Amino acid sequence: GKESPNFKDRTGEKYTTNEGYEITIIACRGNRDCDIKFTGGHILTGINYAHMKKGNIKNPYHKSVFGVGYFGTGKYKSKSQDKHTIEYRFWKAMMERGYSKSYSDKQSSYKDVTVCDEWHNFQNFAAWFENNYNPDVMEGFALDKDILIKGNKIYSPKTCCFVPQEVNNLFKVTKSCRGEYPVGVHLNNKLKIKALLSKKGKQEDLGTFKTPEEAFKAYKTAKEEWIKIMA
Repeated sequence: GKESPNFKDRTGEKYTTNEGYEITIIACRGNRDCDIKFTGGHILTGINYAHMKKGNIKNPYHKSVFGVGYFGTGKYKSKSQDKHTIEYRFWKAMMERGYSKSYSDKQSSYKDVTVCDEWHNFQNFAAWFENNYNPDVMEGFALDKDILIKGNKIYSPKTCCFVPQEVNNLFKVTKSCRGEYPVGVHLNNKLKIKALLSKKGKQEDLGTFKTPEEAFKAYKTAKEEWIKIMA
């Protein structure tokens, strides 16, 4: 529409945002249609001058998620109809596993987990998500980082895939209830060393062994076989 008579070309004016970034107006077609440049060099277009004056312009490269992740510039949105999009929920949960101390304190298996630099940018992760996640067949699937590469600690395009939650659970190590013995090894009430493997919620008895090491070896072999069948 036509610009109001009190329109003033604001090109060259500088402001500081509430996040602490300096922005410069590099083009001004109207009070609600300004282009701005951040000190870092990236540009946002079609910005409302009033929002700028109040400092309400968000830097898409501000590391707002656990001090590491940032939104980036691109077509992917974090919200749709006031709900977080599925790709944003996966991304945020992944960043939490990698960079939330309270999470890794609770889940010790995530202690040294990180996310590759490329995926610190939500837009990059969302593009990969779109190409790899099929909502028709993958509802309830988990984002897994160590099935393709055993023991892997880095979330990245090369190391991640989507797997059914049940397959993902096969890799989880639960420390409650087993005490001092390795995973899968138990001392029964007759003080015999047993190896037990959980299959679809039911415990399978793998036999009695002389030492915890032998029992664990039997458990490990059976578990790897079961993972192959499930996968």
